[in-house]
Amino acid sequence: MSKPNKNRERREMVEKMRREAQAAERRRTLAIVGACVVIALAIVGFAVFQYVQGEREKDELAGEELANIGVAAEGAGCTPVREEPASGQSEHQTTPVIYQTEPPSYGPHNPAADNSGNHFYTADDRPPVEVLVHNLEHGWTIVWYDESVADDDAQMKVLEATAAKFDQFGNDPQYNVIIAPWTKDDGQAGGVIPEGKHVAFTHWSIHQPVYSPPTGSEPRPSFGVSQYCNTFSGAALEDFMKKYPYDDAPEGYIWHP
Repeated sequence: MSKPNKNRERREMVEKMRREAQAAERRRTLAIVGACVVIALAIVGFAVFQYVQGEREKDELAGEELANIGVAAEGAGCTPVREEPASGQSEHQTTPVIYQTEPPSYGPHNPAADNSGNHFYTADDRPPVEVLVHNLEHGWTIVWYDESVADDDAQMKVLEATAAKFDQFGNDPQYNVIIAPWTKDDGQAGGVIPEGKHVAFTHWSIHQPVYSPPTGSEPRPSFGVSQYCNTFSGAALEDFMKKYPYDDAPEGYIWHP
């Protein structure tokens, strides 16, 4: 065989090997990309499934009676309801307030209340504490939860479902409840709820389940009401709300036009 023919065959062989190597590399690349796509779809699919499942469970919980959401009252580890003389009626200030009771159940507060109608907040979107204390003066009940609850997906799902249940009643003041975090940046103790508990109910009461206008010019006596629990109980909250309803407050008259 002549030398030119041998060189041509050699070049053809090299070119064939190059093409085969490129084809093999393309197959490997396609296999890797395909595997990555499958894994990505599986991850996204699982995340979507978890989200849909979580929303379904939350909707199912929101359809329950309040007393059936969370643990039973006797299993929530709640303290007896505490009351103390309150002050701060109509005392507005725009600077931060150090409250005697933490989380607060009364006291000086921001000139503006939270009128959004929201029943649930996280640490990312909660109004200042002083704003929520103004809601207490208007008869709202605040359910505070600490960071250990915020880090527990199961407990947060229960709280979100409770808020979704209240959402169903629109502007009905009977369900004037705000569920909000008590964070490490709040209070002198750094977001600690008393007695090692993790949930607190607070209300600003005038001891009038149905509001009636005062007969004198002086503000009537009022009381800061607090109850602390290990975990959330819809039954315990329902009992608390029945004892201290929306118009039992220094400015409960706003619900009686």
